[in-house]
Amino acid sequence: MFDEALKNAKKASFSREPRGDNFNLQDPLVAKKVEQVKPKKKKSSGKRTDPNFKQVGAYIRKDTYLKIQKLLLEQPDKNFSDLVEELLTDYLTKHLSD
Repeated sequence: MFDEALKNAKKASFSREPRGDNFNLQDPLVAKKVEQVKPKKKKSSGKRTDPNFKQVGAYIRKDTYLKIQKLLLEQPDKNFSDLVEELLTDYLTKHLSD
C-alpha cells in the first residue's frame, strides 16, 4: 500500500512539466514587470545602524528592571535606551560641572 504511494510520489517529483512561468526576461515588458515586483531595500533608521550610538551592557537587579519596564509601558514615546541615555547624561552634567 505505502510502496505504491511512494512510487507515485517519486514519479510526480521527477516528471516536471512546464508550469508556464518560463518568461523571456529579454522582453522589455516582462523585464519591467520583474523590476516592479522586486522588493526595495528599506533604509535602516534605527539606533543599531546609527554610528552615533554604541550598544553597551549592564547588570541591574531583576526587580528594578521589571519595575522600569512597567513604568515605560505607560510612556509609549520612551524606551529603555532613552531612559538610560537620559540618566547618564544627567549624571555627566552633574559631575562634570563640579
